[in-house]
Amino acid sequence: MQKTAGAPGAPEPKKRDREVGHRRRLALSALLACVALIGAVSLGALAQSSAPAEETAAPPAGTRAVTPPEASGPATMETTAPVPPEPTPTPTPTPTPVPAFDFTQPAPERLPVEDDWFSDAVFIGDSRTDGLRLYSGIRGADFLAYKSLMIFHVVGNDRVDQRAVPLNGVGDKKLVLEWLDEKQYAKVYLMFGINELGYGDDGAFAEAFSRTVDEVRARQPEAVIYIQSLVPIEPEKAYKTNPASWLNNDNVARYNELLRQVCADKGVVYVDVASALVNDAGILPPEGTTDGIHFTRSWYEKWYAYLKTHTVDPAEYAAGQPVAETEEMSQ
Repeated sequence: MQKTAGAPGAPEPKKRDREVGHRRRLALSALLACVALIGAVSLGALAQSSAPAEETAAPPAGTRAVTPPEASGPATMETTAPVPPEPTPTPTPTPTPVPAFDFTQPAPERLPVEDDWFSDAVFIGDSRTDGLRLYSGIRGADFLAYKSLMIFHVVGNDRVDQRAVPLNGVGDKKLVLEWLDEKQYAKVYLMFGINELGYGDDGAFAEAFSRTVDEVRARQPEAVIYIQSLVPIEPEKAYKTNPASWLNNDNVARYNELLRQVCADKGVVYVDVASALVNDAGILPPEGTTDGIHFTRSWYEKWYAYLKTHTVDPAEYAAGQPVAETEEMSQ
């Protein structure tokens, strides 16, 4: 049988068979390699899934593990809000203690108060105090002042009866303490002594002043009580008006010391009005008085100006009050 020649350029049959077999072997090797790789990956996953629970990675910050009570298995993660830090408490400020006023000292000089500061004040005294009402320019204050009025007329004693006076110089008359029962004041000013010099009893004068302070305080518990100093006289003019031997500046000075002691004992304010009205010799100058005892208009204005610059803070006044004897005994 004669062989038929193949198409030009075609490979021979045996060679072609060898090439096909070679390709099949390469494909089989590749397939086996893929199978091996897949098996290795599967084994690794199985090993990880069967690892002990203790080796589970710790939850990230800000999460906590939660295991449902009805199921056992790997813990689940629940995100929680971070806990804010405890606020630092603001310390309570310690209040600054109010300084207690020293009642052994006169009222200090301070910036002048306004005129309406006296709108809740009452002035109690004799004709000198009534002159303050009439000539100083003060407005708004009440006055229980009358000619020849003495401290004994306010509280009375075994020799002198209480005396009725008008309010602000006009109208009905009542006892001073009765007037004080009707209205509350923030400041009470007392000035007595020039008429009491003729009474001739220092102890009775101091005792009557102390009792007056007690009576005023009982009726005016919120008021700051001021005792004004007795102002010296001008001797020559005063002698022409009243030549009595008891009317002299030595007695005035002694009574002022008694008033200062009452202030220290009772916890009320001493106002040294005399220092504003006397001259370098310590007496009332001739140009400041009409009769040696009472003052000219300009001197009443000086008096008023001094009062405006010598006041005491109510809180300091209250802080300096003496402790009651009953409280001291209980401590």
